[in-house]
Amino acid sequence: MRGEFFLFYSYSSVSGGPLLVALVAGEAAIRFEMMLSVESVKRVLDILKDIFNPKGIVVPDPVQAVCTRWGKDHFAYGSYSYVAVGSSGDDYDILAESVGDGRVFFAGEATNKQHPATMHGAFLSGMREAANILRVAKRRSLMTIDTTKSVNQENDDLNKLFVKPDLTFGSFSALFDLNLNDHDSSSLLRVKIGGVVLDSGSLYLYAWLSKKRVIELSQVEGDENRMRMLNRNFGVSLVGRKGLSSAAESLIANIKLSRPNFNETENGLMAEKENS
Repeated sequence: MRGEFFLFYSYSSVSGGPLLVALVAGEAAIRFEMMLSVESVKRVLDILKDIFNPKGIVVPDPVQAVCTRWGKDHFAYGSYSYVAVGSSGDDYDILAESVGDGRVFFAGEATNKQHPATMHGAFLSGMREAANILRVAKRRSLMTIDTTKSVNQENDDLNKLFVKPDLTFGSFSALFDLNLNDHDSSSLLRVKIGGVVLDSGSLYLYAWLSKKRVIELSQVEGDENRMRMLNRNFGVSLVGRKGLSSAAESLIANIKLSRPNFNETENGLMAEKENS
């Protein structure tokens, strides 16, 4: 039958003793898994005797024989890769490509074009993907550092603006858009939370609301009453620096432009960096 013990490997050089491996493929492999081990061993010996007996070489019975059943193995199902009709070696490279922007990686003998269908091919592919994972992890760590620097820069800019707020009352302070004087214009409110609770310093939370409502808040006695009015009456929730909306970010940009002292400070810092 085609594919029945079509190839023999001698592993004597690596096993420390005489060891012969016979491969089965195709329909013969399906039949092989249905046979008793005793029958399979007898069939192998018959083939070997047909090869060597005419040359005067006696084929002895094996000391031990093992018959694998890879087709019934839930993790293998008897298959290893091969180039099918209409395929090419490039398909191995395609299978090796990661997906999900470097979140899922693929290894295994079927991803190694140089050494497919081998144990060492699978091992080398694992080493390859380990290196790829390390490379992507390093790249992402650098991206995280850059993002952190950007956020810190934004926080620094906002802290500079609130050094001289347009209105301060209790733990609250506010910045107004000086280009618009009406009470319906937007404003940025900052609330200082911390002191005793936060050992590292103060935490600042923000809200984007109208200038009119900020003035109404300033006329209320006590920070606790102001917070209650902000949440219950105005329906406004405080957020961190990164939680500000695009409208709030636009307001911050306008406030920067309307503060000549802030822009002069920024230009001075930039000039100092360029000179250094």
